Amino acid sequence: MCAQAVIDRQRGMALGESGTEIPSELLLRRDQTVRYERGGTVYATDGRVGVLRRIIVSEEAGEVEELVIEVDADKRQILVAPDLVDKTAGSAVFLTTNRTQFYERSASATVYEKAQFGRADGKTVVAKGVNVASDRGPRRAVAQVGRDFVETPAPSFLDRLERTTS
Repeated sequence: MCAQAVIDRQRGMALGESGTEIPSELLLRRDQTVRYERGGTVYATDGRVGVLRRIIVSEEAGEVEELVIEVDADKRQILVAPDLVDKTAGSAVFLTTNRTQFYERSASATVYEKAQFGRADGKTVVAKGVNVASDRGPRRAVAQVGRDFVETPAPSFLDRLERTTS
């Protein structure tokens, strides 16, 4: 079993909206933290691509390692790096790629296999995540864990300033 763990729950989640368009109210919203929420709709820059099913975290590092996204096109559950996330708004996750790029990457992406991952201890993950504040990026460090979500710490003013100038 891997050193990584999965924030998971037993019951299934519904797909949510059926259209591929991005709701306009979500485009205007930008949360201070990045909140990965199970069952949240995943959007590329030009429309819906899937649903966030699980969040894989490392207990040792206190970081989000991978996101398990169920791809709308073929219903496969694939592993996606959190570095592809631009922002979140409510339960919606917005990626930095367009739909064509996402589907091209998803064709060769690693398929999620539940047997490779165990459960995470939320308290351990949060304790490690707060201490490291993630050198690997603000989308990875864990500040809060719940039954169906993982939240990153709010970026510092300097981090936000650096991101807007680059």
